[in-house]
Amino acid sequence: MSAVAELVARLLATSSLAGTRGGLTLLALAIAARMGVMEAPQEWMVSNIGLGILLAVVVIEELAEQDEDLQALVDLCAYALRGGAGALAAGSIQATAASAGVEGLPAWAAALAGATIAVATHHLRARLHEQLEGIGEGLLSPRTWLAWLELGGVIGLMVAVVLAPAIALGFVILASALSLLALGLRRAAEDKLRRRGCEGCTHRARVEASRCPSCKRPLEVARWLQ
Repeated sequence: MSAVAELVARLLATSSLAGTRGGLTLLALAIAARMGVMEAPQEWMVSNIGLGILLAVVVIEELAEQDEDLQALVDLCAYALRGGAGALAAGSIQATAASAGVEGLPAWAAALAGATIAVATHHLRARLHEQLEGIGEGLLSPRTWLAWLELGGVIGLMVAVVLAPAIALGFVILASALSLLALGLRRAAEDKLRRRGCEGCTHRARVEASRCPSCKRPLEVARWLQ
């Protein structure tokens, strides 16, 4: 695998991981930089205070993932936080490549690409988690198991980013594809079970609607709200 291809794979994979667990991704990059394996985009990240701040962010992030109410509160600023994490993560990959003499994107372009990928990843996983809200509680909730799977996946893939970037990128692409498939299947099932076509305009109205929201045609209520 060429140096440029490795750079692209690492940037895409790391930015995607930042969109899943921003704090954990940055902490892993900071520890790697502290050990001399990678370069840190910001000097404060490798200081004792910086590592402490990132560790605190990880703890808060994990507490929020296990609590739907707290997650809803954090989501108000999650896009900005994940975007910032993606920019820093991409900056770390870019700085590491530059120190190895690999010509890559300008710093601003790498940061923009990282932020964009991280925000897109966060949006996708947020929609997936949204579909799982309210299903079971505690260990019976699929959302809880998904959060644990993401946590372990981010840790494992951060190791792969350094040792085998192609494998890390492959897993990120696979996870994204499976998430899109799950969302598509859930949406199709909801459309079939909870919606029906309007005879006037073929709009798919909900089964409890008494009037089509598109053409305002009166509809027979197929299911009453309880």
